[in-house]
Amino acid sequence: MYLLSVFLCFFSSFCSQTTPASAEENGSMTRFLYIRHGEVPGNDPSPATYIYTGSGTDEHLTEKGKMQALECAKRVSQLQKSERLGKITAIYASDLIRARETAEPIANELGLDVELRSDLREINWGSADGQLVKQMADQYGALEDQVKAQYPDRKIRWDYLPVFEGAETFNALLNRSLGELTKIAEAHRGETVIIVGHGRVLKTLIADSRGSEEKMPYPANCGIAEFTYSPEEGLRFVNVVED
Repeated sequence: MYLLSVFLCFFSSFCSQTTPASAEENGSMTRFLYIRHGEVPGNDPSPATYIYTGSGTDEHLTEKGKMQALECAKRVSQLQKSERLGKITAIYASDLIRARETAEPIANELGLDVELRSDLREINWGSADGQLVKQMADQYGALEDQVKAQYPDRKIRWDYLPVFEGAETFNALLNRSLGELTKIAEAHRGETVIIVGHGRVLKTLIADSRGSEEKMPYPANCGIAEFTYSPEEGLRFVNVVED
């Protein structure tokens, strides 16, 4: 009995010494609060106005979008005060107008500067940019269905989508966005960073992190998605931040 107790004590001590610390514990983890920009005219879901707003569609926020940005700034300030998601130390944004206009009130509320990054831009939709979603669906829907049927593996399929002429592929968008987020994370280990960006980028990051495009959580304009990044695990989607 005495020998068994000694063995169990030794084993417990050994395990506690050899269990690797988590990324959060060793300070290598970065938390991202990814904020989708406020409303622009093309975000209206009405078939008569709903358009592809990509990197080539550089519009100002609507009045509703400006109000969303102000409300988002207050919400982020509350998160900062509570430190529920860590202390926010930096704000990065796409250099497109809608992202900059969303980031500015948040920066003012937190007393931080906005650092612009072109690699955080929205996807280039090619010939679809600025066009009605319904119109392009009627024109390209059959071709998109064909691609989805031919390439059931998402990772391969994203080399062929979207199907519009001159468009940036989803895999190219993913690589561009992940590359920029990785550089930002390496500069802010152990910190919480705000990213103000775009809807299709956010969908792509969430789907890749979850390994699925099914039943995907997706923030509305000025909604917040939480991610973590560590060198060990890469980018991981956590959740859509609720009040």
